[in-house]
Amino acid sequence: MFGQLIEMALPRIIGVMIHRREKLTMKEERAKNAFVSKLKSVTSKTKKPVIVAIIGLVGSGKSSVATELSKLIGATIISGDEIRIELRKQGERYERARAIAENVVIELVKKGQNIILDSDFVDGKKRASIREKARKAGVRLVFVCTYADLDVQVGRIITANYRDTADDFFGGASSKWQGNGQSKGAVVKLREMWRRAPLHYRWVNKTGGQWVIKNPPCTVLADIDTTNEQAWKREVAECAKKLIAS
Repeated sequence: MFGQLIEMALPRIIGVMIHRREKLTMKEERAKNAFVSKLKSVTSKTKKPVIVAIIGLVGSGKSSVATELSKLIGATIISGDEIRIELRKQGERYERARAIAENVVIELVKKGQNIILDSDFVDGKKRASIREKARKAGVRLVFVCTYADLDVQVGRIITANYRDTADDFFGGASSKWQGNGQSKGAVVKLREMWRRAPLHYRWVNKTGGQWVIKNPPCTVLADIDTTNEQAWKREVAECAKKLIAS
């Protein structure tokens, strides 16, 4: 009950205490413009614009679900990592990546586009921020949770082919690892997964111990297990039907 009250009250608080003071620097504006210039307009398949924000750990299938869902509902994907890449190119820190993403989202939904936010919204303040901006814009906002067996997530990260270039967020991140470019991105991504795992999973010390997914931190439209590709694609299709029908 207390959590629900916080979920309802926090957006207004953030709207007053944070949003009113947000102002992008020139470099942040250039990063935003560079990011927007790469976006392609997508024709919406829903009756009204909708924002879909994803909750999920690194390797949980957020980007795969976002890509599949975008095809079904006609949506532009806003990637937090791609915004951070543009900020890195400008020599700026990542603190305003959230604000940039939100501003781009609101600009596009006002033009009638659907948006999928490919970024982890497990943090309550982050959810509250997009909730408040969506409320002010009069746009529907829903959350979709992605997860998978942890071994599967680790395997995805290890076997993925990461490029050590400025165009890859993890491959271009700072690290003391001296391995080749492909392994550097995987190392950094595993580090990020390790850091954020307690937000998504809890350890149950039974039958040798196991990591168990926590309940979503808020009401979600769909809770998608991406461990099995065919199964999760069916779940995404059901999610799309709900969005198109409503």
